[in-house]
Amino acid sequence: MNAGDLLAWAIENRELAITLLTVLTGTGGTVRHYQRTGRLPLSTLPWRGLRRLFYRARKHFFTVRRPKQPSFTPVDPIDAVRDRLGRESYQPGWPLSYHYYGEDLNARRYVFDPDAEHPHRQLHIRGFELDNGSVELIAHEEPDPIMHPRAHLAEQDMHDATPWLKDAWTASAGLDPRTFDRQQTDG
Repeated sequence: MNAGDLLAWAIENRELAITLLTVLTGTGGTVRHYQRTGRLPLSTLPWRGLRRLFYRARKHFFTVRRPKQPSFTPVDPIDAVRDRLGRESYQPGWPLSYHYYGEDLNARRYVFDPDAEHPHRQLHIRGFELDNGSVELIAHEEPDPIMHPRAHLAEQDMHDATPWLKDAWTASAGLDPRTFDRQQTDG
């Protein structure tokens, strides 16, 4: 790759190029500080750039087909859906999950259920923005990927939560995953 090819790539992939430049510049400053003082200043690492780079790699290397399951389309635009999920304590952009083709929203909320086979759980919501500005949602409840990684990757004890999400969303009752009843699903 020569300089012209690199420049063409950087123009074509502007956001990724800027993220890489930010990460390299910030990391270089941290290394220089370490060389001068012998201390590693973690607060000066380019955490935001590293996170963006991680998300870009996730989207590029770990994008899979969207699962075939019924969806729910609230009347709210995607930003209003994100705001509501945030108010309901859902984490946006969960980095340890696959990216689905067309996905515009990825959020999860942890819950502990001592009666479940895998007690550390998460309710995972995905969103796909439609041409009219609304968002199509799908959801599932599953073992937490950090506490139960094997069960999570094997998709054991996983349950469709889209009907629950639709009922909870339209009733404005709150989106607390502790109210999800996995006994009423096929999973």
